[in-house]
Amino acid sequence: MAPIQILMLGWEFPPFKSGGLGTYLFGFTKELNKLGAKIIFIMPYTGKKMDYDFIKIVQADGIDMLGISSSLTPYAMPSEWLGGRRGLVKSVYGWGFFEEVAYYNARAVQIGSMIKCDVIHCHDWMTMPAGIALKRILGKPLIVTIHSTEYDRTGNLFPNARIMAIERAGLLEADVVITVSNYEKRQLVERYGIPSEKIKVVYNAIDPERYRRTEVEKYINDKIVLFVGRLTIQKGCEFFLEAAKKVLESIPNVRFVIVGSGDQMHALIQKSIDLGIADRTHFVGFDPDVTKYYSIADVFVMPSVSEPFGLTPLEALACDVPVIISKQSGVSEVLRNCLKVDFWDTHELANKIIALLNYKPLHDELREKAKREITRFRTWRDVAEECMQIYKAVI
Repeated sequence: MAPIQILMLGWEFPPFKSGGLGTYLFGFTKELNKLGAKIIFIMPYTGKKMDYDFIKIVQADGIDMLGISSSLTPYAMPSEWLGGRRGLVKSVYGWGFFEEVAYYNARAVQIGSMIKCDVIHCHDWMTMPAGIALKRILGKPLIVTIHSTEYDRTGNLFPNARIMAIERAGLLEADVVITVSNYEKRQLVERYGIPSEKIKVVYNAIDPERYRRTEVEKYINDKIVLFVGRLTIQKGCEFFLEAAKKVLESIPNVRFVIVGSGDQMHALIQKSIDLGIADRTHFVGFDPDVTKYYSIADVFVMPSVSEPFGLTPLEALACDVPVIISKQSGVSEVLRNCLKVDFWDTHELANKIIALLNYKPLHDELREKAKREITRFRTWRDVAEECMQIYKAVI
């Protein structure tokens, strides 16, 4: 049987990544290739050449690897999705965010229309306009994986109607929708009106070989409680700080380390000052080498307001760190050996942090059980095999 040819679209790929999507795509596509799939991945322009032996990366710049000219032809893409809006963020092309997305999609359509494939696979809303257009042009089935919705990213507060419309259009057009948890599947059914039978749940995985506790010298004797994630409303870092205030009232020799960047950075720094805990909180910014932080942590906390899955707790467990996770997350459906709280219950979150820091038997038992669980946890091979079955069903 000839290998399945997959045209895949995504907004990031390592080393150019801002969160869990890049980690997912790397592990997933690597195992997909081992199963015989041939993947061409169209991503935004990075300015750097990216060579992998398991995937062909095509960057949506002016002149790409396939030799296609730089003039833009939107083909079947709805014209209202191509309009730009300045002033939101500046990124890979140096424009406003919606202009960035519009340009990427236009280029992805132009490039993708020249590629032979069996199936088109899009990841998240930034790629959906191109996915819809390419489905019409190439006459191939469209798979859409939703890693996060606009409701998730905004913490269910003031979601952007424009982005929601793109998400809904992509979900309705897709032949199959993949979500990373039942938590997310319910959102798509209830908020977007997507038929339940159209949605397949494929949980995320972990590569424990990539995350191992290493010997890192600590220059302080204080306990360390760790947060890793984008500093956005979705990730709930403000609740992490409020719990930190309560913990420090009981245990003064604790430091709270925050790894990540985002639009809430300055507000969160100010919040730590207002709470009187600025001398006990450390904002270290984005760092791709998160293992060194896991390796010095005593407790890891993921207090997300709305988390479709959540890979960071798995990474922490692979580094022998006991974790506390939000009940409002997909990973809470599959992870057993951890402590779970409602994101808004900072009193209970503080109590659980204190318990893990004060009671060594509890800390050690949870860590040992979690260590055994993570060695038997799903791998990216499992994810690839489940998605391969979905491809075969729609081709």
